[in-house]
Amino acid sequence: MAAPRPLKDTGIVITRPLHQGEALKTRLESKGAEVLHFPTIEIQAVTASAELDACLKRLERYHYMIFISPNAVDYAADYLDFSALPPKLKLAAIGPGTARALIAHGRKPDMLPRDGTNSEALLKLKSLNDVDDKRILIVRGQGGRELLAETLEERGADVDYAEVYRRTVPRLDHSELGRWFREGKIDAIAVTSREALLNLDRMLSPALTPYLRSAQLLVSSARVIKLAGALGIRRRPVVAADASDRALVLALVQWWTRTGREQRKHRREHERA
Repeated sequence: MAAPRPLKDTGIVITRPLHQGEALKTRLESKGAEVLHFPTIEIQAVTASAELDACLKRLERYHYMIFISPNAVDYAADYLDFSALPPKLKLAAIGPGTARALIAHGRKPDMLPRDGTNSEALLKLKSLNDVDDKRILIVRGQGGRELLAETLEERGADVDYAEVYRRTVPRLDHSELGRWFREGKIDAIAVTSREALLNLDRMLSPALTPYLRSAQLLVSSARVIKLAGALGIRRRPVVAADASDRALVLALVQWWTRTGREQRKHRREHERA
């Protein structure tokens, strides 16, 4: 018996970094979707520095070490041996993907939010509500959100950053994306961060910008919904429970089953008119 293909005939654009989008692409294709991977963020290692090296080589100073993404784990591994971390050091992962990255490097996280994959979810953890006089190291990319550090400091913690990677705007050929826009092939665009959406808007040529303004977005946070409105994107986004591949695919399947097929029918009727 053939596996169900609830996204058959859909065209989905995903915007995750190149090496992080393949699993989502495979999941969507297994559900019948045609997928265009158009990365709007490129991940690169930061330039090595004595300060960063010293920070990650003196971990005995810290009580907690918080990883903000799988990239934070993978790029930190260039500086440290996860199997030889100080015994007292407790590790926190922001979500399941980051937890899997830690496990792949030989260390299971001590703290993982059950509900959500963002700073707000981390801050609900009991361990991070009682941090008076604790030293905490947040491992992240350059220029991330400040909410986590600011809140932990308000709770009495001493917080440092180890910024182990940086995000840049890729230089990509837009021709395939432009063809999909002009031929009406795009049913939804998955953007799971403000930066991904901002970069997409910046990367498009003026001729393609109107297509984005009328596009159906798939997002995973209220912050991205707010930005979409500020950019003039008219349709209300489809909202996934979180940014995991599973949640994104589930949200798309539910949306398409409920409204997408009818929208496709109307589009085809319009094209024939």
